[in-house]
Amino acid sequence: MVKRLYILIFFGLLTFGMSGQNLLSYVTVNNTSPYVGQPVQVKVNVYTTTWFTSGIDVGNIQVDNALTVYFRSVSSVKTINGKKYAGVEFYYNLFPTREGNITIPVLEIHVETPKEGDYKGVKRILKTKAKSITAKPVPLGYDPQKWLVANSLSVSQKWSMSLNEIKVGDVVERTINRSASNTLSEFIPATLWDSIAGVSLYSKRPKVNTKKTRTTVSSNRSETISYLFEKEGEVVIPTMTYMYWNAANKKFYQKNLDSIIISVKPNADLAMLASIKKSLQKETVEEAIIETPFLIFGLAPKTFIKYVVLGLLALLILVKILIFGYSFFIKRYHAYLQSETHAFNQVIKAVNANNYGTYSKTVQVWFAKLGSPFLSVRQLIDTSDDDEFKKVISGLNESLFKYAKKNDFSNKTVIKKGLKQLRKNYLNDYQRKHEITKTDNNWLNPTKTF
Repeated sequence: MVKRLYILIFFGLLTFGMSGQNLLSYVTVNNTSPYVGQPVQVKVNVYTTTWFTSGIDVGNIQVDNALTVYFRSVSSVKTINGKKYAGVEFYYNLFPTREGNITIPVLEIHVETPKEGDYKGVKRILKTKAKSITAKPVPLGYDPQKWLVANSLSVSQKWSMSLNEIKVGDVVERTINRSASNTLSEFIPATLWDSIAGVSLYSKRPKVNTKKTRTTVSSNRSETISYLFEKEGEVVIPTMTYMYWNAANKKFYQKNLDSIIISVKPNADLAMLASIKKSLQKETVEEAIIETPFLIFGLAPKTFIKYVVLGLLALLILVKILIFGYSFFIKRYHAYLQSETHAFNQVIKAVNANNYGTYSKTVQVWFAKLGSPFLSVRQLIDTSDDDEFKKVISGLNESLFKYAKKNDFSNKTVIKKGLKQLRKNYLNDYQRKHEITKTDNNWLNPTKTF
């Protein structure tokens, strides 16, 4: 009774606020905290109060840090809040590939269904809510390299020749085949081969495949290794142990391939041993080359293309920013060249250069830019409260006109300080009288210029 109440509350929340609507879609999972590699049943539900006039194709679900397998769709009828809904349920298995939070993204589902009281299908797009699960790491005490979650595991092996007549220089192939149910081939761990004294091992590329029906999935991994016996005597092929965890009954199981003792007989013809070893090494290198995926600068082609596209977009944005910045700078710079600030800076520059001729010209340009009501620069200077500054300016003029000394800026510091203070006083007074701010474009040095 309590379970039924929870179900009614759940569907009530889903349909809340859908007054006048006849559609709903949602995602459910049967486990929110699986182990890495443990399958989680994901069900995508799509319902309508009428019927669907065309098929629904949700497609496979792409989930980061997980692999998904689609199984089947099943028609269903539910009664929710006293209203009958017809729908379709899509079944998937989700296999976490790493620990941590995993999110099933929002799914867009295209449907075609008539409104209530009508028969003509209307195209609609339904969106599910994102669903999160948290994948647990491999339990402490268990080797992540050997971890496997499966409902069952079968292990078999075969040898390329009888082990009773092995002699030095013989090469024997051993193939171990593992078949596991309710998992993908990607999750069957590689065999860890133990080194053996007096024997060289050369592994081949494994063969893997996954088989899927409407309700189950099973996988197979076949691995072949070549044993080259290099010394006579007794050789022990160690026990091979394969472990798996059954999620259904939450128990660990082991499958063993027992150890084998081989008596390696001597061989008078040892000249061929080096060539056999070289041939096996070559085959192993070729296998490794075949297994190595095609990479561009260490990246998969799809990832490389994605980075290239993102890089080109970033470059395009950067170019646009630079063009805008350059245009903005040029406008500001030209405005600065026409401003009173630039004219005054030229005056200070002439004083620093100890050049009265340049000073005389630049001070007139500055005076014109200033827009002063005074008739001459001398009248403006006379408004200064700095007696020392006025005295130095008078001495400068006297040196020029009375003694014909064109470059007499022995008191540069006093002159520059006096000119700067004079300019500051005048501009502040100008602002007050005209009741303007520096952001006003009519101001001598608006903020749009330097």
